[in-house]
Amino acid sequence: MKRIDSFTPKKQHFIPQFVLKNFTSGKKKRVFVFDKHRKVAHASSVRDSACEKGFYNINIDGEEYTIENKLASLESISSKVISTVVQQETLANINPAEFKIFSLFCAVQLLRTPMQREFNQQFQDAIIDWINRQGGDVEQIQNFKVLDEAGIKQSHIHNINSLAIKFSEHFRDKALMLVKAPAGHEFFISDNPITMYNHIETPGRGNLGLALDGIEINIPLSKKLSLTFACPKMINEIIHAVKKYEQFHSFGFATSRDTRGAEELVYAIESGNATELKPENIQFYNSLQVIQSSRFVYSAKDDFSLIIDMLKTNPECKYSPKLQSN
Repeated sequence: MKRIDSFTPKKQHFIPQFVLKNFTSGKKKRVFVFDKHRKVAHASSVRDSACEKGFYNINIDGEEYTIENKLASLESISSKVISTVVQQETLANINPAEFKIFSLFCAVQLLRTPMQREFNQQFQDAIIDWINRQGGDVEQIQNFKVLDEAGIKQSHIHNINSLAIKFSEHFRDKALMLVKAPAGHEFFISDNPITMYNHIETPGRGNLGLALDGIEINIPLSKKLSLTFACPKMINEIIHAVKKYEQFHSFGFATSRDTRGAEELVYAIESGNATELKPENIQFYNSLQVIQSSRFVYSAKDDFSLIIDMLKTNPECKYSPKLQSN
């Protein structure tokens, strides 16, 4: 952490500008922004998007500090890796050291957003509510301090510093797949760009943890490419099933089946090359960006019909996700 000086940017981005530039269009390189709360869209510059004044600045004992410089250093290194992937449309040329850096970048991106700060507040509110419902007095609970807005902000920044390395290990454990938007379609990115989906339902409890079986973690890299971190156990089962079917079929022990989808997935993971999605698939990816965003969704096109339809059928998408407590 560094003391704030005259070189510390006032506008601090929770999505790096080099990433947002991959979602721009036109000579002026503008990005279109949809505000879920107000249900309106507008064009913006990258410099003025996905940022907040002093977002990573905190006051400690009367001195002003920031982690903006640390984030900028990581972005500088990571931008080269992401640029290579976007230009070549393959993961095959990323070496282990670069993958380690990129995994750390993804972990930090997961932690650095306004959504994570909201979750800190929601978690505290849930604890206070539980204590009150038990007839307790929050002021009398040992080792529990109710944080004000500044305290929540400081806790959030501490989490970025303390959890990033551990979280990056979970990203490195996953199978990687690069996917490409079909012609005429593009990826959204939101103010909470790391989205999660789990293929395994766990009734009564959450299933979106980084280390859970069945988890799929997605991060859009550009309007045409998105990277998926998939549960290795699930992927290994698919690879084994495809190869077993191919072997049985070659000997005439299995009836013909359409396995193209599974084969394309296996090829994408083993080769590192981007595999093209179907239109309905990219709609699913974009809907996750909408549902799991805090407020803003960004696109290279001024077409947010998907979001408008989602808000009509599911008005709760207007708001950021909420922690569920029992």
